[in-house]
Amino acid sequence: MTWRGDLPAACWKASEALRIIPVEAESTSNGVFLATHTSIPLIQRDHVASATGGSPSTEHDLLRAVREQPADQPIIPILGKPGTGKSHLVRWLRINLETTDATRLIFVPKHRMSLRGILDLILELATGERADELRAKVATAVDAASDEREARLRLRAALAVLVETRGAHQDGGTTEDDELRAYLASPEGLPALLLDPVFRDRLLSDDGPIGRLVREKLSGKGTEDKEEAFGFSPQDLNLSVDDINHAGADAQTVAGALTSEADLRDLAAKMLNEQLGPAVSEVFGIGGDDLKQLLVELRLDLHRQGLELLLLIEDFSIFQGIQGGLIDAITLIPTENLELCPMRVVMAVTTGYFINHIPETVYSRTYKVYELETPQTGAAAFEPAEFAAHYLNAVRAGSALIDQHHNERAPAPKPCLQCPVREKCHQAFGHVDDMGLFPFNRRALDLAIRSSSQDKGFIARDVLTRVLRPVLQRDHSEIDEGRFPGAGFENDFRSGALHILDNIEDQVRLHTPGDPDMSERRIRMVRFWGAGNGPQNLDPTIHDAFGIPPLEAFGNAPEPAPPTTHQRKKHPPRNNEEQPPQSPTPPPAAPEANPRLVQAVDRWRASGDLTQGDHNDLRNIVHAAITGYLEFENGFGTESGWTGGRKEHAPSFNASSSIVLDDNKLDKALIPVDRTDDEDVRVLRALAWASAKGAWDAVPNGEVLQRLCMTKAQTWAARVTAYLDLQDRNDDPELARIAHALLTVSKAFGIADAFKPDGHSRVRALFAPRPEAAGVQLRPRLRKWQDAFNGSSQQPGREWLQDRLLRLASYSQGSGKPLAVDLPRLLHAVRDDAADAAWPAQAPDVLIQAVHGIATRAAELDQLLEEASSLLPDTGELGSSIAEVAKPLNSLIAHRAALGQLPPSINADGLATTARAVKSGDQKRVEAIREALQSWHTLPADERLRLMTSDWDSSAKRIETWLCMAGNAVEALEKKLTAGPVSEVQREHDDALWRLSAGLNALSDEITHVTGPGDNA
Repeated sequence: MTWRGDLPAACWKASEALRIIPVEAESTSNGVFLATHTSIPLIQRDHVASATGGSPSTEHDLLRAVREQPADQPIIPILGKPGTGKSHLVRWLRINLETTDATRLIFVPKHRMSLRGILDLILELATGERADELRAKVATAVDAASDEREARLRLRAALAVLVETRGAHQDGGTTEDDELRAYLASPEGLPALLLDPVFRDRLLSDDGPIGRLVREKLSGKGTEDKEEAFGFSPQDLNLSVDDINHAGADAQTVAGALTSEADLRDLAAKMLNEQLGPAVSEVFGIGGDDLKQLLVELRLDLHRQGLELLLLIEDFSIFQGIQGGLIDAITLIPTENLELCPMRVVMAVTTGYFINHIPETVYSRTYKVYELETPQTGAAAFEPAEFAAHYLNAVRAGSALIDQHHNERAPAPKPCLQCPVREKCHQAFGHVDDMGLFPFNRRALDLAIRSSSQDKGFIARDVLTRVLRPVLQRDHSEIDEGRFPGAGFENDFRSGALHILDNIEDQVRLHTPGDPDMSERRIRMVRFWGAGNGPQNLDPTIHDAFGIPPLEAFGNAPEPAPPTTHQRKKHPPRNNEEQPPQSPTPPPAAPEANPRLVQAVDRWRASGDLTQGDHNDLRNIVHAAITGYLEFENGFGTESGWTGGRKEHAPSFNASSSIVLDDNKLDKALIPVDRTDDEDVRVLRALAWASAKGAWDAVPNGEVLQRLCMTKAQTWAARVTAYLDLQDRNDDPELARIAHALLTVSKAFGIADAFKPDGHSRVRALFAPRPEAAGVQLRPRLRKWQDAFNGSSQQPGREWLQDRLLRLASYSQGSGKPLAVDLPRLLHAVRDDAADAAWPAQAPDVLIQAVHGIATRAAELDQLLEEASSLLPDTGELGSSIAEVAKPLNSLIAHRAALGQLPPSINADGLATTARAVKSGDQKRVEAIREALQSWHTLPADERLRLMTSDWDSSAKRIETWLCMAGNAVEALEKKLTAGPVSEVQREHDDALWRLSAGLNALSDEITHVTGPGDNA
């Protein structure tokens, strides 16, 4: 049993949808055509050459105009956009025109009409020897070009020749246009491009202008072909090929110019289209002149017989290439010297082509211009439901019954009159003149038409092929089996209803627990067939027809409106008619708009569209919700250390990279938010509400949504925790590797605690400040080597490693700075046996490379050995301490100064000061370092680091300073004593001096060795 009792739920056969609703009007029988015909309003234009202005008109006005056409104005164009019904109207004229025996009718259909077919239609009416000659010429010429591939090649070559020989000049062009034309018409311009072998395939492709035009002339237009005249468009000349480097130089140049300059493409397309007519004539052997001759000969012949000619053209664009001859023939007016039969021409042509491409001679011979356009007001206002109702009725009746009624001259059948559920069906779904709208109602039909129109208004062809036929044929089984409306209906027409029921919370209220398919169908039903007032039950008949039970939560359906029947709108009051007074109705108060991000979520749910700004804001809201459940304070440092998003913090949880709302990137996301997942959308929308209002109690249904968001955020947080490996860990290999890398850096800085074996000292060394460098100028190589451990923009260093270590082993509150380190974990990490722990899988490459770089740099100590050795003086031959050697030297200098015999180069006070500056441990420290460096290659790595970075620079400098001054003083005294006459007293004193000097010889030699010859103190 169905909602129609023992009858099927669908009251038509799916196969009839294809018979009744073909792509083009001429495909159906006259009976079906008339049964589905609806008067589409016309505008009679005020001016022939204008697409604006005019007054409402009807098809009967057009029929009357054709009958009353004057002989000197034989042309009536029917204009309109593609798909608006121009061909339909021409066929309606053909059926309704009552011609006499004196009228000869030529009907030129738009599809499957080849060049030969057009000429044969004209020749059918021609008689006499001249007609036979023309028939032979047509047959020979067209047959000679019947091979499509050959015709394409010949048309390409003909265009190249004609552009080069005729394309350079045009009357009325500017100087700049003439220069561009001259370039494009030169052998290096368009001809080079047309004949280039590399561009050949693009120019001759099936969907290119040459291929389309040849196919039309040989086979006629197909139903899939566009309605505009075939020809070159600027886009056809925006050429690119994979192997452009193999193209000729001229072809490459002109193709590049066309690609980069839109104005040049426009001109090039125009020049090629100018030569299409002559090229078609050359390739096919029949051109516009031949068509003109045919029509003139026919009109002469018909005049001799006392007949007139009526030419009905469904699509003027099929005459592309020979249209000039047609225009010349139909604009010829009989004269005394040229006795032509009267001729009337009704031609369907797109508005743009008529206004922009038809010669002005046609305008002067045009009687009236009608355009298919749905007016906004007036007596002929258009009702889409009436249009659809005729087709729905015809599909129910079937083509056979309709043709039977037509042949019997009976009215078209109306199956609804015999339907057992007619009354309740028409009440629920609506009808027009007893022709039901089921499975649509007016609301669903309007939304579906809006979706198919793509903002182009009512396009009859689109309504038939994109709305009625898919539902009646494709969805037939779904309706019969209780599965309608399905996903196909939703996908086809969703764009027309994006604003309806776009709130996920409203959608959830329509759910049937445990039955997602029923839930989705109910949402579609309410969205398209409902009044647009949110979740509700509809008319019980609609629920019954679709097999979707109403929900108790919404009670009874709203009171249905009275049955709607189609009534034409009345004329608006004329200017001189008095209008009844009307009381102003105050506009209803606009409801408060939802917050911006809530609206953004609704749009995203419906269409997938999301601005970048809204995308970023929503990700940040989700990020904040999840971060609140991540236990960073449990020994894992600061929040910023895990969520900053810097590559060196990987793995990290960052809003811009970890949270994904893009349909195409969900699979690889850490936190995917899927707009097709009801829970994801509800949570995202609720978080947007809470963010905007600042409190859950201000969010509609906030208590429920808060619990939902908490549960979802905890689920997301668990995923992030696992990804970041934030579990409690005693043995953390990453922490151990970082800690030992930092210990190495601390050793390189000479931090003493780093060399100690106990864990507490080592932990202190990890964060101990780098000692101030006292001898920066003494050991520049060492300082440069140490500075490298601080890192650079290309290589992270000590500070970055410290941050990452704190991320793994510190305590903080919220996003603040670390308050304390996790000492037990760090003590475990700095043990010697943890130094070579295996890297965990999630450790980023930048971290591994940084640690490896530190180890490598620490091992490069040999380069510093020479610098260190050169700074260490050898004091082994002094025989005693520097203080003991300096004492007698200072006494001698003081005595010589008292006698006035001290050499001026000796600075007695300075020498004494430098001697006092040498500290008691300096000499011992320097001698120990020198001794250790002599066995450098046998020392352990840590000992090498300690020796190279320990603070002995100042000791060595103090000793070296005193040695230099003492050596210079001894040398000056020696020179003084050996110069000039010597008295007896002085000789005795000098003996004592020589004894002292003997003790200083070794010291002098050493000083010379240390300071080098020629050095001065």
